[in-house]
Amino acid sequence: MSAEAANPQPSYIILLSIDGMANFYLQEQQVRMPHLRSLIKQGVMADAMKSVFPTATWAIHSSIVTGTYPRKHGILGNWVMNRSTKSVGEYFSDSTWGKEDILQRETIYDTAKRLGWTTASVCWPVTREAQSIDYNIPEFYDQDLFEAYATPGLWKELKEAGLPVERYGSWSKDHARGQMQDWLTTEVAKHLIQRHKPNLMLLHYLLPDSYQHDYGTRSQEVYWSLEYIDERIGELVSTLKEEGIWEDTALCIVSDHGFVDTTKTVFPNVCFKQKGWFDPDQPEQSKVAAVSNGGSGYVYIFEEDPAMKAALMREVKQSLQEMKGVGRLFEPQDYESLGLPVEGEMEDQRPDFVFEAEMDCFIHFEHEGDLVYMEGTKFQGMHGYLPDHEELKCIFVAAGKSIPSGIQIPEIHIVDIAPTLLNMMGGEIPGIDGQAIDLNTTRKGARNGQYSNEQHESISF
Repeated sequence: MSAEAANPQPSYIILLSIDGMANFYLQEQQVRMPHLRSLIKQGVMADAMKSVFPTATWAIHSSIVTGTYPRKHGILGNWVMNRSTKSVGEYFSDSTWGKEDILQRETIYDTAKRLGWTTASVCWPVTREAQSIDYNIPEFYDQDLFEAYATPGLWKELKEAGLPVERYGSWSKDHARGQMQDWLTTEVAKHLIQRHKPNLMLLHYLLPDSYQHDYGTRSQEVYWSLEYIDERIGELVSTLKEEGIWEDTALCIVSDHGFVDTTKTVFPNVCFKQKGWFDPDQPEQSKVAAVSNGGSGYVYIFEEDPAMKAALMREVKQSLQEMKGVGRLFEPQDYESLGLPVEGEMEDQRPDFVFEAEMDCFIHFEHEGDLVYMEGTKFQGMHGYLPDHEELKCIFVAAGKSIPSGIQIPEIHIVDIAPTLLNMMGGEIPGIDGQAIDLNTTRKGARNGQYSNEQHESISF
């Protein structure tokens, strides 16, 4: 019997993202995640998963659902600048644009809807006003936006069921109560499974990301947050079993990026201010400005005259090369290798320079004060750096219907998730960058090396 016959397509797929869970946590005994480790034992785990650049949440989650790099899907980070307005464009928090206005590629939930599947999404970035999601609570940090853009019928149901959705906004922006947001997301997911049984559901948990920003990597707070998320995963699997659909469900658990500890801060706009290029009183009149995506930055030069712009670019390049805390500098000819738009693409948001900070530095786009570089930072942990660093690599785990057991596959790319799930649902998106993962081959039972059987706590659902 062929593998396809032995593993027919699932009727239900859940894609669950644990924001900020670095792959290295799966190798650590301090990380008590018995439910996740049980799913690994039952299914497939990748050695690691490489994310996209910048390793910023809104860009990455767009790559997860489209299978493309930012150059194609159009979400270049959490923050960009608009040349036409000389203002900061904020993808972060979905507060500025709707999905249909900015996401330039078809998503797996668009395809699912075309195939006649019902779709749901809870706190997934870049889903505001997404027309293909039947039951949708986008990711926001403002209660008014939750009230305005959550699917009205679902929102009403949740209120009638006694779930405190009126607290989504306050819990989402208060890290000290972030566990309440992820608890609420789980309760919404359980409600959807019990009442509507969507064929495709996207879920996004935020707590490990928040705690690593606040407390750094490998802190006790982060270990607790991972254990907390693991408990939520256990509840979801139990609900699927109670509803009798676990055996017909494929569950894919991923993360979007890893983390590094940060101890220093770089302020490029302070440098540009000191050079006379950035106007702190009228930023829209500036000749040069930078935005931050955490561990990386975009620099924009607002000069229309070609000769003057070329001269200014040479000066800016030299300043960036000399700036303490800046690690690597990239010019437009490098963008294709980064998965960013090249000349002639996305001209309104494409930066003139891209740079990565040194691995212990955070890039701040503030322009107050006189320090371009300082010891100390507002964040204890950060991401946004190049995805090649081991600390920035992510997890990929899949279990359930159509997923073989006891398989460990080599490192994959985050753009491989979408074509893999499309294979499961019998769909296709043209022009995708990733490749469908062959889950039925490679090292069956290979748990030595990076991962071992001893790290599996005993648990059954």
